[in-house]
Amino acid sequence: MRIKGEKQSINYEDTGLFFKHRAKRYSEDNPYSVTMYQDDHPELVKRRNEKEVEVLLPKLELRPDSKVLDIACGIGRWADAIECNIKEYCGVDFCEDLIDLARKRNMDMDNRFFLVGRSTEIEDVLRRERKENYNRVLFIGALMYLNDEDIMETLSQTVRVCEQSTIICIREPIGIEERLTLKKQFSDELGEEYSAIYRTRDELVEIFETALINKGFVIDEENYLFEDGLNNRKETRQYYFVLKRQ
Repeated sequence: MRIKGEKQSINYEDTGLFFKHRAKRYSEDNPYSVTMYQDDHPELVKRRNEKEVEVLLPKLELRPDSKVLDIACGIGRWADAIECNIKEYCGVDFCEDLIDLARKRNMDMDNRFFLVGRSTEIEDVLRRERKENYNRVLFIGALMYLNDEDIMETLSQTVRVCEQSTIICIREPIGIEERLTLKKQFSDELGEEYSAIYRTRDELVEIFETALINKGFVIDEENYLFEDGLNNRKETRQYYFVLKRQ
């Protein structure tokens, strides 16, 4: 079902089942397609990943004392991207099968940690592992799988596990002209039903104003991520925000 303009919620059980199926399609030859899709176009996956890292990695301003929290980390694609020396990377995802893959892919890294948990319970997930005080946060293609109220809860909890001086990087596919919700929409490309919410840029900023900007963050930078050659959707485009609090 495709719903334009209206605010509709998606079912998390459907999303969980979808990603469980995606994990089973993991391939060493095209590992990032698990969460970037484009199963039949490995070169496009590679080019998109390279471009995303090229654009966004410098904006994290990573240093040896950086502690990165990657919410909805999948198989740890951004753990791969961060090759410089940092203090810690912690990836969290609600799909246990994806976290199992992430752990196997990072067995030799002693400062990479992967935890199973929902973003709306991020405080408890980190507290159980005695983790806190992050100063870099990634939401890469994460908010589209959360209903509005749960984005607010996720961002509010995220602020509470961060240091005062923090950079948050959010990359989302946005609805170009209006909000678009897919509810159990069958995708020929993926071969199964798919649910997601593509919010407009203004809708996201409205959420950020309440959950982040009112907590001292400012939008330092925002823009479209890809040039036309890497976009193959008519109604959505990848967009990023960099928010900072000093």
